[in-house]
Amino acid sequence: MKSITVVGTWREKKVKTCKHIAQELGKLIAEKNYAFISGGGTGLSKTVVESYRKHGGKKYITYRPALKFVRKVGEKLGPKPDKLIRIKGNYPEQNVTLVRNSQAIIAMHGGLGTLAEIIFAIKDYKIPVAVIHFGDFVKHIKAIPELRKNVFIAKTAKKAIDFIETKIG
Repeated sequence: MKSITVVGTWREKKVKTCKHIAQELGKLIAEKNYAFISGGGTGLSKTVVESYRKHGGKKYITYRPALKFVRKVGEKLGPKPDKLIRIKGNYPEQNVTLVRNSQAIIAMHGGLGTLAEIIFAIKDYKIPVAVIHFGDFVKHIKAIPELRKNVFIAKTAKKAIDFIETKIG
């Protein structure tokens, strides 16, 4: 089964402004019969997985750092995954491991951690990345020439999925 990894904010307040887009993304990932992979937290991940499951998504996988690191940053655990991959280290190890094991990435409304995941995907692993144009996050992509050249900026969840399908089928 092919998979799509979604990265972005775990902050619930930030997701409220883009909840409809995240729900559409979860629905499309399920309808296309992809496995859904994320960091397993709240915020964007939780919103996407809830929609993914509601629309018949079959396999939800998370990569999660040790709980002490989750608690330290104030993140909370999201819905129970079908498969949990535990990372022994902190968030940087999680980000690299998550990206390294991805076939494609869709990002939306994130911060520095999300930006780092995109950089790893493009620079180190040559993984296709689509960023859904929402909020200020796209400014970071456009500000870095290598990212501007290699990241597809999508206006909608559907356009992001369409792009990923051209890359992984």
